[in-house]
Amino acid sequence: MNQALGFFISIVIVIFVFVVSATAAGLFAETLGLWKKPIIGAVAAACVVFSAYVSAPRYKLLSAAIWLIIGAISAWVLSSIFMYAEDAVTSLPLYITYTSGLVTLMACTIWHKKHIGDVLR
Repeated sequence: MNQALGFFISIVIVIFVFVVSATAAGLFAETLGLWKKPIIGAVAAACVVFSAYVSAPRYKLLSAAIWLIIGAISAWVLSSIFMYAEDAVTSLPLYITYTSGLVTLMACTIWHKKHIGDVLR
């Protein structure tokens, strides 16, 4: 498969996974009566980083790291656009989102080094 096509498909997969995971996490949190923003952020960040790692045709860790950066910037922008009254005094949902993405990237890195070996593959 052409590398450009592979990365295009990976981008489509990551965006689809983001929309589905954020929606599902929001519905789940609302059903349980929990604070939605940190749950949506944590689940979406983990799913985006993991799906970027899995779907990238090459440079899996680099792809996951790039999506982590894109997601962190997007989360920062979205957290200021969609400000709810309960979020006004804290940045905790944003920090939880960042932590979830970083932990997922670390897990991917550990798995990659253990099973794949070469970090740049």
